[in-house]
Amino acid sequence: MKRRTFASLIFAAASLPFTYTVDAQVIITPGGGQVVAPAISTDQSVAQAAIVSQAPPAGFNAVMASDTLLAQFGYPPRPALASADYQQWLKLVSPTITRMAPMLQQTNISNGPPSGLSNTITGVANSLATTSTNWSGFAQTSAAGTFKHNGDWVFGEWMVPKAQQAFGVCDGTWWYSSQWVGFDGYGSSDVLQAGTEADAYCSGGVTTTFYSAWYEWYPFNEVRISLPVSGGDLMGGEVWYTTTAPYGHAYLVDYTNQHSISINFNPPAGTVYQGNSVEWVVERPGVNGSLANLTNYVADAWNYAYGYGGGAYYYANAATAGATNYSISMTCPPWKPSTSCTTKTTLSSGYAYGPYTLWFYNSGPSF
Repeated sequence: MKRRTFASLIFAAASLPFTYTVDAQVIITPGGGQVVAPAISTDQSVAQAAIVSQAPPAGFNAVMASDTLLAQFGYPPRPALASADYQQWLKLVSPTITRMAPMLQQTNISNGPPSGLSNTITGVANSLATTSTNWSGFAQTSAAGTFKHNGDWVFGEWMVPKAQQAFGVCDGTWWYSSQWVGFDGYGSSDVLQAGTEADAYCSGGVTTTFYSAWYEWYPFNEVRISLPVSGGDLMGGEVWYTTTAPYGHAYLVDYTNQHSISINFNPPAGTVYQGNSVEWVVERPGVNGSLANLTNYVADAWNYAYGYGGGAYYYANAATAGATNYSISMTCPPWKPSTSCTTKTTLSSGYAYGPYTLWFYNSGPSF
């Protein structure tokens, strides 16, 4: 059982921005003890501001609504009726899904660009394989501006994995994993993204888990959103970019619980959105400036991993003309303790089945 204490919201009548303060979340462990939720920032004043879209009125029909009303109520852009992704959009905007009022919590977690990219890249043509110390998954890269058109988007559907430490390990620390879709990062210094985290703490043989939805425009840190999620829930996530502020948008749906969140936000001051890459990633994030140990998630299934930029579709495992597709495996070191990973070892890899179905598996000291 978990007890969550999120921010209270203070809304302005017109634009619906909000400010907030957050108390520490306390998790009740299976043995009845208490553990403070991981990686909460002590300075909530640095949390990035967000703008909440108006909740749709009762009986609102997104299918029949104009594009203006869809934007007003925070729904993802409507794809073409004849497009392959239209059915997934209908699922995202289903009238059976309840829109939640978001409450936020700034963290010390960063889901940044891929670190430690391998100098050895293998593959043929425009489909290549490489390694990173924090990313596993798939990225398509192209020229800057490829994903900088109004309404360019990326989508994914994934299962929130069950969180635990490696089998046989119970070390009194938190282990982390992130599952997300987003733009930029591969070949650029910012990342516009949203997803979920699945974390695990183990002490005295008792495992405590923590799950949350989040959004982030790196180099800002991750901001948790009060969309209740649990291991095993089926999520849908779409991130899109607009050419007027706020520039970043995220819409997350927990299909299992029939709840959704819509949030709008801007990049950090001085950050330039490149629009050069699109990604589907399972990551071990940075926490307080160093890479975390990767949660033993065992396996994670994804579907409908595709994006759209400038009139073209981009799939996780099929390079679009003019783009390069990267299949990325996560490796260690670093690892804690360092003796558990002294040479380059695979921690997490993604495998594609068809153009947009993915399975991720972890291994090495994470497993």
